[in-house]
Amino acid sequence: MKEVNVKFLFLLDCCVGARLRIRSAGKVLARLPDGLTYTLYIPEELENLTFTYSFPIRTTIQLPKDEDKVFIVVYYSVREYFPAVILDMFRKLLVAKVVTEEEFNRASKEEYKKAINPRQDFEQDVSVLVIGFLLSFVYIFLPFVLLKNQVNNRDLSFFIGVMGIIGFAMLIQQKKMILLKEYKARVLVFSALSIMLDFILPLSAFMRFTLLLATGMLITKVLMMRAKIKK
Repeated sequence: MKEVNVKFLFLLDCCVGARLRIRSAGKVLARLPDGLTYTLYIPEELENLTFTYSFPIRTTIQLPKDEDKVFIVVYYSVREYFPAVILDMFRKLLVAKVVTEEEFNRASKEEYKKAINPRQDFEQDVSVLVIGFLLSFVYIFLPFVLLKNQVNNRDLSFFIGVMGIIGFAMLIQQKKMILLKEYKARVLVFSALSIMLDFILPLSAFMRFTLLLATGMLITKVLMMRAKIKK
């Protein structure tokens, strides 16, 4: 007989009491609550186990051959920040992996949640948010001031402005939940849209120069942001 030790980690803060079903050859061998371990004794010839949280959320793992004692960590997770929470709809949410006995004993919800939802402290530059919000508000109000007869440009300007407000508001909310490089990427994407918009819109030379200068300052400020050094 082969000894298989399974630990289930449900990495969300909802659905307390979720159970993992362990199947083989179409039979349910066990139902495992979150955070607990379970030991199975199965025939040596059994090649795989299927873990099911709820249909169709399942995963199958091949059992190592020539090992009498196997340790498996199974975890269910969704990253808790945008846009990862949407992208995760297209990836495998239930993951099972064979680990060493030491890693099995050490595995915890806190450790795995930190790996799935990485947190990184970095110095927040308030000027990045100020410039970002100001540019966004300018693009929102341009359609009502300078672009009244420019239907296509008016809609594009308003849309980018609204998305900018939402985006920078989310950066404030999710600052502790995302990596610095993702923070920078979001700001740089907005900056690229801002530059594109500045050249598309029929603006005066002074207005275009002012917006490009503000966007350049935004890019410079966000690129200068650094992670905090842990002592």
